[in-house]
Amino acid sequence: MKGYVRNKTTGWRHAMKRSIGPGHKIPLDELFEQYGEKHGLESGEPFIDWLGNVKLRDKSTWDIVREDDTKPVEADKPETKDDEKDKHSSYTAIPFVKKDLEIEDVVNMTVRAARAELRKITDIRLLKRSYEYARTLAHKDTLCQHLRRRIQELELTRR
Repeated sequence: MKGYVRNKTTGWRHAMKRSIGPGHKIPLDELFEQYGEKHGLESGEPFIDWLGNVKLRDKSTWDIVREDDTKPVEADKPETKDDEKDKHSSYTAIPFVKKDLEIEDVVNMTVRAARAELRKITDIRLLKRSYEYARTLAHKDTLCQHLRRRIQELELTRR
């Protein structure tokens, strides 16, 4: 089974009983030896599906790349106008709207909202101030962890 699993993020992740650095790749054969036989899975597509659905659910973190030459070939069929509309409908542009966030807006986010929204914030100054303020509040430990991670990511990209 040719292919690998790759960490797409800028930080280290712990998965599959190992620490995986940013951009590091783990061969699918190695993972199959570790998990496939233990869970009674077949090599190939069933194992890759299981890996993506059970072990590595987060698509924004993990990339499962298959390098097999045996790719399924679809039969050529004539395209209709509906097919063309479907193709292009997924490429609709989302307008960029800049929202001026305040420190209180960031600090009052729930953890679930912070996971989604912090990736969009690039103002490191706002994040640092929000982190300093959130540190002093009770029940904001997880938010502080997410803020700290995002600040580190931005500092790494700015170097």
